[in-house]
Amino acid sequence: MKKARYKAVVIVIIILFLAAVFVYFRPLRMSDLVNDEQEILLTQISMGVQNGETYMDSESYNDLTKEQEQSIINLFQQYTYRRTLSTFLISDGALSETGDQLIDIFMYEGSELVCSVIVSNTGSISVNDRPYVLENPSRFIEELLQIVE
Repeated sequence: MKKARYKAVVIVIIILFLAAVFVYFRPLRMSDLVNDEQEILLTQISMGVQNGETYMDSESYNDLTKEQEQSIINLFQQYTYRRTLSTFLISDGALSETGDQLIDIFMYEGSELVCSVIVSNTGSISVNDRPYVLENPSRFIEELLQIVE
């Protein structure tokens, strides 16, 4: 009788653990990060090596129109990101791979920063200083730049 009860408890614990893992790693909507009331500021950073010299170019997009901001919100609705084991373990927001292109996205309400997202073309992203993964980051960056340029 004790063996059967022990086995049932172990099975329940395993099921609960698997459910928790499933919930933790489920896709998160990028659209939850931004709303109509926020001002969106962007910076594009390109880096690499040219003729043996390193370079880093940046361009800021700080004067977006309401139409551009709405298009960015609509773009965010098309993408999801997900947690990784690093999201749980690392809290400094460091990206594991930066690639050669980054987009820094800052959302403000008034003068208060409410959300920051850093997207690398390698798929690593940082949301409010926590590492995550984004599928199709190059497409996301390309579509975002088409909106603001």
